[in-house]
Amino acid sequence: MIRLIATDMDGTLLDGNHQISPENIAAIREATQRGIKFVIATGRIMADVQGIIESYGLSPYYLTMNGAELHAPDHTLLHSAYIDHERSQKIYEIIASFTRFNLEIYTDRGHFSANSRLKTYRGLLDRMREVRPGTNFFKNFLWSLKNPHFKKLQYIKDFDAFWQSDVNIAKFITFSRAPGKLAALAERLAAEVPDLAISASFRTNIEINDAAATKGNTLNILTQQLGIAEDEVLVLGDGTNDLSMFEAFPTNATAMENGVAELKRAAAHITKDNLHNGVAAAIGEVLA
Repeated sequence: MIRLIATDMDGTLLDGNHQISPENIAAIREATQRGIKFVIATGRIMADVQGIIESYGLSPYYLTMNGAELHAPDHTLLHSAYIDHERSQKIYEIIASFTRFNLEIYTDRGHFSANSRLKTYRGLLDRMREVRPGTNFFKNFLWSLKNPHFKKLQYIKDFDAFWQSDVNIAKFITFSRAPGKLAALAERLAAEVPDLAISASFRTNIEINDAAATKGNTLNILTQQLGIAEDEVLVLGDGTNDLSMFEAFPTNATAMENGVAELKRAAAHITKDNLHNGVAAAIGEVLA
């Protein structure tokens, strides 16, 4: 019997318009009405997540920034795993040595851009081409202008002051339209900075967390607190940042049809893609 469902957002729960379909919502509500715990497991920051999720009347646990923070349904912080400032500064210096990379830093005080406002916006447009395939430039331009994530971004003007502050750094996320350069960056980070977890949500980004801040590790902490066994957990995802969940909870690990090949190989099941209510289909199977 499934007692907890954990799902990624982008490319998994959300459709091409960054919305949750009526079919997915209905399935989640049926599961929660049966007493099944629901977890949003995402690379996003809490400020980007709760407004979307709660607009649908859902009240999940929030596993955010790839596992750097875990919040209860009432938003109480239950667990955190941050990157110390010495390693953070080294990460920034390595990323900054690569040209034409956009960089954001997620913290317990919100998210920051390490670039100018113009370069940040151009980078956001590049991301929209990846996560909203088939949408024309004009629609992406308008959508990006009103995007809450972009509106809430803070801009670092003095890096020395930033490193010396008491802000807790949860995640670095960097974007490039050259996947080969991303691979080279990931290799250098892994070689020069200890105890990191390096993953990706899309082919055009990499995400850098503390080694303890993975979705699988943090979800394991939650299930232990709730007394839920491995085979009582359904996990759903599409990207390499979901791989740790599949490794920690393999029995019912379910990859989206649109998921990356590495994740599909680790999956026990494959469901429909995120444009065809794959989450609802997977939940329907375990509730039947």
